[in-house]
Amino acid sequence: MITVRRSIIPDVATLSKTLRPEDEAEVRAAAGIAPFRALMLGYTTSTECFTIYEEETGRPVGMFGHRIVEKNVCASIWLLASTHLVQHKWKFLRESRRWLDHIHSQTPLLFNVVDQRNTLHLRWIEWLGFKFIRVIPDYGTEKRPFVEFAKV
Repeated sequence: MITVRRSIIPDVATLSKTLRPEDEAEVRAAAGIAPFRALMLGYTTSTECFTIYEEETGRPVGMFGHRIVEKNVCASIWLLASTHLVQHKWKFLRESRRWLDHIHSQTPLLFNVVDQRNTLHLRWIEWLGFKFIRVIPDYGTEKRPFVEFAKV
């Protein structure tokens, strides 16, 4: 069983060692940084940051959050997950809509970009009701195609 709590710094180190290869490739393509640094940036710059963890083991299997960009206008959202999250996919899918509603209640517009190669995240983002805005053909340090998405 998985549950969600406020993130703590040790979550960053633990999760960075088991990040999904697609998520690791995404942070390297976007910012040229390793998983530990990407998670630490998410932790330190987010308005709210949460950890998805296994109740039985205490192991973090994902972190997510949002950063208010303009109060009462928009927020940038993010999620990075471990290879272990797929073992809890049904609970994750059920709960992700509830957590999205929590974040969305704070601002009318949510947005970000996702690596076009990260097909699992693209399917999940669409399932959550986001709209794909455009493909940015040469995004980030690796100049790869990223997909901009938003939800109003």
